[in-house]
Amino acid sequence: MNFHGGDIYKYKEDILDFSSNINPLGIPESFRRMIIERFEDFTRYPDIEYKEVRKKIASYINILDNRYILPGNGAVELIYKLAASSGKERAAGLRPTFSEYSRGAKTAGMEYYDIPAFKEDYAGIDAEKLLAEIKPRSLVIICNPNNPTGTLIPKNIMKGIAADLMEMDCQLIIDEAFIEFTEDYSDNSMVDLIEKYDNVTVIRAATKFFGMPGIRLGYAVSANKETIRAAKELMEPWNLNTAAVIAALSIFDDRNYIEVSREWIRSERKYLFQELQKISNLKVYPSASNFHLLKIMGNITTAAVLKEDMIKRGILIRTAEGFNGLSEFDFRLAVKDRQSNNKALEALREYFQ
Repeated sequence: MNFHGGDIYKYKEDILDFSSNINPLGIPESFRRMIIERFEDFTRYPDIEYKEVRKKIASYINILDNRYILPGNGAVELIYKLAASSGKERAAGLRPTFSEYSRGAKTAGMEYYDIPAFKEDYAGIDAEKLLAEIKPRSLVIICNPNNPTGTLIPKNIMKGIAADLMEMDCQLIIDEAFIEFTEDYSDNSMVDLIEKYDNVTVIRAATKFFGMPGIRLGYAVSANKETIRAAKELMEPWNLNTAAVIAALSIFDDRNYIEVSREWIRSERKYLFQELQKISNLKVYPSASNFHLLKIMGNITTAAVLKEDMIKRGILIRTAEGFNGLSEFDFRLAVKDRQSNNKALEALREYFQ
């Protein structure tokens, strides 16, 4: 069964959704304008090769060859197709992390094993432990920054992992769905090194940072032409609809939206972390992304019980379902705008008092 954030449809009352990690600035105005300007595009099929889309994405991430780009119907489609086309019999990931990696691997008939290689309080990873437990000829999937811990693996460590995995005949998928929320994100990404490490494929999702999950727009980047070709072979024709195409042609040039979003997350992430630390019986872990992982201390209640109480207060949190390796006391809280963050803080303070 699938478990994801953003499942607000079962709740009739108005609710603030802290279960999904979406930019609260909402849909960029550039997309709103262009979808009106290009409304007639809906009367015809999109370009089946998505040449304009690939060119726009390549420009956004400073890649010269747009043949390295494979657009997808969200990051999840790309995870599934890359797993199925990898030619590997087994896949490995970190623990805890997003469960769609294991589900995608198992759907492709692969053995999946996860590795608890995080340091204490998810402050980083033990790369030596991770590499020691990876079997040769595996597909390795790493989320960076990791969902749900918010852990950012420094680029120099990721380079070492990629190089060692190459020696082990392993492919590495790096899911950078939340990379744009990190400080100096372009310096954290592995996109600029894909030609050096042709065993690496980077996945990005436009839906998170640009606040439009309903569009379902993601893309994979790899200099390995066989990796791109094999995954593309498994994709249905016209896997991106016209709305996703228009989004791709507008949002990546919206410099104002991008800059305002970066400033917002820098401020609100710090504020929310500091205020959460003041609440008794809650442990909050530092995060490089737009969410925080928390643990209820002292076994005084479970995250499931807390979730039901928070719903009554108009707040929806994300519990452990959908992640491997979390306990019944763990939950995740998105970073939103100041007004919304204060409402969540007030609700949590009242509950734990």
